Amino acid sequence: MEKIIFADKTEFEILPGASLGENKVIVPDFSDLKTVAEALTKEGNLDTVQYKSNEQVTGEYRDMKLESPLFKSVDYYTDEKKVAAVFGIREKTELEKEIDEIKEQQAIQDGAILDLAGMAGGEA
Repeated sequence: MEKIIFADKTEFEILPGASLGENKVIVPDFSDLKTVAEALTKEGNLDTVQYKSNEQVTGEYRDMKLESPLFKSVDYYTDEKKVAAVFGIREKTELEKEIDEIKEQQAIQDGAILDLAGMAGGEA
């Protein structure tokens, strides 16, 4: 069995032959696509993505980004009573990585400013 595993350890069965831009995930029902969508859009969940085949790691990727649209296609297999949805991911560009780094640094700076303001406010 082929699987894709995200940073938070969420994993989904995928059809063999997947590539970064063409992952076909298999779920029991249409309602289960919500779980897939939440895993794909969860903050930081595409920081590491792993592919496994029969519990052997066949690929590991970092700093990935979800392609748009969320699902390229969705099919229902009546004979197997399963839903297959196709999505794509790709590596972030250098610019996207730099933006992420700037946001992270800004969050640290904002926290330091708040700490300083709290200390200054406590002294008055």
